[in-house]
Amino acid sequence: MKTSAGSYSFQFHAHELPQRLSQIAQKPQTGYWRFEFPQLAESKTASRWYLGLAQGKVVFSGNQPCCWSALFETLQRYVARLRVGDAKQKILSIEKQLILTQLDKRSTGLVALLNELNELNVLKTEEVRESLRLRTLSDLDRYSFEYAGRANFLPYPQMETQLPISGFDIDVLVSQAKERRVLWDKLKMLLPSMEAVPTLNMQAVKASSLNRTQRQRLESLVSNHQTLEEVAVFLAQDALEIARFFAKLMDDGLVVFRSASMTKTAEVFVVDDSPVLLRQFENLVAGWGYSVRSFCEPSLALQALVDANPAVIFLDINMPNVTGFDLVKQIRRLPGLEEIPVIMLTAEKSLSNNWRARWSGCQFMSKPLTPGEIPTFRLELQTLLTELAPLHQQPALVDRQQPRLQMETSY
Repeated sequence: MKTSAGSYSFQFHAHELPQRLSQIAQKPQTGYWRFEFPQLAESKTASRWYLGLAQGKVVFSGNQPCCWSALFETLQRYVARLRVGDAKQKILSIEKQLILTQLDKRSTGLVALLNELNELNVLKTEEVRESLRLRTLSDLDRYSFEYAGRANFLPYPQMETQLPISGFDIDVLVSQAKERRVLWDKLKMLLPSMEAVPTLNMQAVKASSLNRTQRQRLESLVSNHQTLEEVAVFLAQDALEIARFFAKLMDDGLVVFRSASMTKTAEVFVVDDSPVLLRQFENLVAGWGYSVRSFCEPSLALQALVDANPAVIFLDINMPNVTGFDLVKQIRRLPGLEEIPVIMLTAEKSLSNNWRARWSGCQFMSKPLTPGEIPTFRLELQTLLTELAPLHQQPALVDRQQPRLQMETSY
């Protein structure tokens, strides 16, 4: 129904949204349809979805209106090279030149940035278009069929010039979403969920007709104990294609599945005032199969420890307001944590810190200060975790480059 000049809203039941979207396609609107799903308010899935239209064609999909940060998140999801290396550095450089703080406010800002990236061969316009198409289909998979909610149309004339791509026909996208829904329903009968962790059936792999290269690629896919969803993100591929690929492998008896909770059997706590270090530490240790909880605030870590039973705790020595040594004293007072291994981390490789750590009943590790020290730190850290918190199946350190899915499959 129409609520004000150029503004529309309606409510919908579960499974009704595809039909409503087809009705929307009949109007050449320019702006955002904002969909809200109350049922998802307490879940991990975002409860708000924005569908951006230009003259009735879909040009954007996401959990917030189109801006550089939202667009770049989608581009990194489906164009893996944008996450690292030269491409990332070039993007950062161009962002500075165009004054990133204004990109979200000017309709021409995104076009200028994307055109510059296209001219430098960092990101092709076709890749932008394909990323947005896959993101839209993923959002349709997520929201279209299972949830009730409310929709509001927000006119936004600038949408026509905000992105340098031609839009997608809504009816075509809805038709594709319905086809994908049929496939997802079939896959759900084969796969536990996208949160399941694939594991090789080595006996079947050895007896298969896979050549050495195919085996190595398959092993690299599962060696980090990632969920199917994490594998899809890591490979920058459509989640549906990853699900189909692994369903075929399971049907051939080459993989089995277990839940993520079964894989990450040991929990690790790390407390440090550096968000960068926490993110790097968490990515590294989680990649080895551990469950990691990281905290910038010592007080929050203490609250979490009351109801937790970590296998090992890592503490930064030098933090504002409270030192790692002070924090150890408070941890030791918590019931059940008197004997939990505690590792002190510091960039100051002083003998006094080493002795103080040992005097506190803790072990001591030096943070890497240069790139050349990182391999030694990784090896020392993995050795320490293997000793203090062994997993049922300790994954090997692997080079996290993207393996290509080049195995012959048929569905």
